Amino acid sequence: MENIDPLQDVSAARAAAADRLVSPWWYHLTLGLLLAAYVVGLTLGGPLLDLLVLVVFLGAVLLLIQAYRRATGMWVTGLVDGPARRWSYAMGGSVFVVALAATIVPRLTDTVWPMYVLAALLVPVTVVLGRRFDEALRQSIREQA
Repeated sequence: MENIDPLQDVSAARAAAADRLVSPWWYHLTLGLLLAAYVVGLTLGGPLLDLLVLVVFLGAVLLLIQAYRRATGMWVTGLVDGPARRWSYAMGGSVFVVALAATIVPRLTDTVWPMYVLAALLVPVTVVLGRRFDEALRQSIREQA
């Protein structure tokens, strides 16, 4: 009779899931561009426009999530336990600071160009932090396997 080890099966499934969790090359770049567009939209004025920009941004992010699911066959939230969560918080924190600055600075100073620079910087920051998140998540899944 064949020896069946359920823990070995679970371990193999987790390792296979970690191997599939490789973000497509365009995912973090697209997310960074969406975040940059959102920040630029916040600099354009008024609460109604801010709300419209937010709705369009959230719709685009939902489409991006669907594309990711189609490409990888799964989706993992950024709020998972472990080291990956730190990278997710780092990205969220950087976006929060830039979005807050984009909302406040132009209204206080009538200067918008620094916000465009910060928006542009969100693209490479998102790519780098997103890849770090992916690496940490895959490593965590493998270690649990």
